[in-house]
Amino acid sequence: MRHDPRPLRLRQPEDEDDLVSLRELASRLWRGRATIVLAGLLAAATAFLVTARLPERYTATARVMFAAEKPNVIDLEAILSDPAFSKDTLQNEIEVLRSTSLLDRVADELALAADPEFNPRLRPEGALAAWLGRLTPPDWLARLARRLAPADDPGPAPDPAPDPAVRERRLVTAAILDALTLQPLDGTRVIEIAVAARRPQTAAALANAIAGQYLVDQLVTKTDTTRRATEWLAARVEEARAKVQAAEDAVEAARAELSRRSGQGLDISEQQLAALNDALAAARGRAAQAEVRHRRLAEARAAGTDLASVNEFRDAAPIVALRATEAGLATRLAGLSPSHPSRRSLAAELAETRRSLAAEADAIVAAAGLDADSARAEAAALAGSLRALETKTLGQSRDDLQLRQLEREAGADRLIYETMLNRLKEAAEQVDLQEPNARILSPADPPLGPDTSRRSLVVALAGLVGLGAGTALALVLDRLDATFRAPRQLEELTGRPVLATIPSIGADRSRADVLARLAERPSSSLAEAVRNLRTSLLHSNLDHPPKVVMFTSTVPGEGKTVTAMLTALASAQMARTAVVVDCDLRRSPTAATLRPGAHRLGLLSVLDGSASLDEALYHDPATGLHALLARPEEGSGWLNAADVLASSRFGNLLAALGERYDLVILDTPPVLVVSDARILSTLCDAVVYCTRWAKTPRGAVIEGLRELETVDAPIAGVVVTLLNEQTAARHSFDGYVYYRGRFRDYYAN
Repeated sequence: MRHDPRPLRLRQPEDEDDLVSLRELASRLWRGRATIVLAGLLAAATAFLVTARLPERYTATARVMFAAEKPNVIDLEAILSDPAFSKDTLQNEIEVLRSTSLLDRVADELALAADPEFNPRLRPEGALAAWLGRLTPPDWLARLARRLAPADDPGPAPDPAPDPAVRERRLVTAAILDALTLQPLDGTRVIEIAVAARRPQTAAALANAIAGQYLVDQLVTKTDTTRRATEWLAARVEEARAKVQAAEDAVEAARAELSRRSGQGLDISEQQLAALNDALAAARGRAAQAEVRHRRLAEARAAGTDLASVNEFRDAAPIVALRATEAGLATRLAGLSPSHPSRRSLAAELAETRRSLAAEADAIVAAAGLDADSARAEAAALAGSLRALETKTLGQSRDDLQLRQLEREAGADRLIYETMLNRLKEAAEQVDLQEPNARILSPADPPLGPDTSRRSLVVALAGLVGLGAGTALALVLDRLDATFRAPRQLEELTGRPVLATIPSIGADRSRADVLARLAERPSSSLAEAVRNLRTSLLHSNLDHPPKVVMFTSTVPGEGKTVTAMLTALASAQMARTAVVVDCDLRRSPTAATLRPGAHRLGLLSVLDGSASLDEALYHDPATGLHALLARPEEGSGWLNAADVLASSRFGNLLAALGERYDLVILDTPPVLVVSDARILSTLCDAVVYCTRWAKTPRGAVIEGLRELETVDAPIAGVVVTLLNEQTAARHSFDGYVYYRGRFRDYYAN
């Protein structure tokens, strides 16, 4: 069964990815700590030497306490409230202290334009630069420049030269700014004004002058602001007064026009309108009653109803008299006999009375009709008068609404005018009450000694810059390192598991010394590393542990031979037989290590049949190692090592060794040098690829593994050889290499 070439990887939680990256970065920085520290020290030393040659400077400090804006003494609310103050307010005042206008006044006050310290033009180097600037090029050089310039391109117009006085003032202001340091004190309203100069008296005078000019600037600014505000308010008050006058004139004109058109006020018209409404309602009630009375009388009369059943007929005086007459005649007629001579005259008189009674009833109905018509006419007249009055009142209401709007506008303009007039009086009073919002808390005194804080700061900053540059250089050098310095790098780049790391016992030790160390110190880190390698090999395939294992490398000098021999010795120490087959027929490193002396038989003798396997096997008396050596004297000049190793006889030999030994180890030449390793990889159960720590190039390792993969070699994993545990532990603080180096002698001691 072939070994799965994919490495076994332990899954890490996703939230540890960033931690692993940080550890890797920290490990790289730790490896380059010497470069980082050296760069920081070199930069700091250089800065110290440079600053030591600079002239000494003295720093004088004045402190100004800044208060919030003074409250308006006329405004009670402003006096009782706490004026707003913040860090931004203090920062604004710092910018005022740095303003060029203020520094220009300071320069004029102290005549700094005549001081070479602040006027570069007065220094020797400044005079030389000014003289060089006045030099004009020779005529021939100017003519040559005009010839070389394109004819259609006159070039940009030269900038006008600045006024020398303006330029000198700018230079002096820039020098003051360079010497000035403004620092607000935390938790206070105090600004610290620090000035550095070559003379202590100059430093103190300059700091005090800046503080004094700051107070003057505040007072002048506030006075000018108040005066401009007063002038502006006076103009606005005059405009408001004219606007109020115009609004009041418009109100009076509207009131006069309304009185002229209506002749009476809106209140009177509304009272008349209410009276007419009441009268119209009463007239309409009377008309309705009269109409009902007329309709009831007319209907009763038309229906022939007895007049005595209707109140209007029964209560009327003519009707009462006629009915009394009728009743008397009827009584008298009823008392006469039918043949009485007076009966006819009484009957005629009774008929006439009844006709009069009907006529009187008709007259009453007609009178009721006239009353109804009169009531309706009265209601109609009142309705017409009401409509006319309503129309008139509506017009008066519109005019009154316009009048009230004009009055409101006039009232608003009057309120604005009064408010602005009050503000104008307050502003006029404030002109004489202006005071600066700051005071000098402590003036600057001439310093007693030079200031070394800037020098220390420059040295510290240079050291930090040097540390940064050293860090960048260390990371670049680490990235340029094309070798493997940690097993994790080898696993990530090759995709193969690291079976073990074989430590080095010293650069000047031979292979024989390494083998002797394993025998002399079975509890050393070397022995433990070899046992780890053997354990990793046996567990690379639990179902079919490898029988034939091939050890190879990328290039010569990577420790594959001594690693193969150490693995064989470790197997022997664990009571498992092992034999090392020297497959390098050209150089035979195994024979060079063991030095067999008079033993002349080896691998080629077995393959050509001139010696038996027992005769060719070599047993080292010092280590007890069994080996089948490749003796150069066995072959001939025309011998092709690849053909020998690819022959069936060699395969039969491996089978015979496998029956006799528990583990057969093949020591082959490097992969990138000859093709022997590729041929032998097809005959073995596992391939161990050896890579020298901090020596073998990464690209070479990748190319060597690719060569083996082309023939489907059963690569079990890679081994890091000749690892300097002390150096590796110093160059890393995390991972397998660090802990192996740190605790390598825990059990050995």
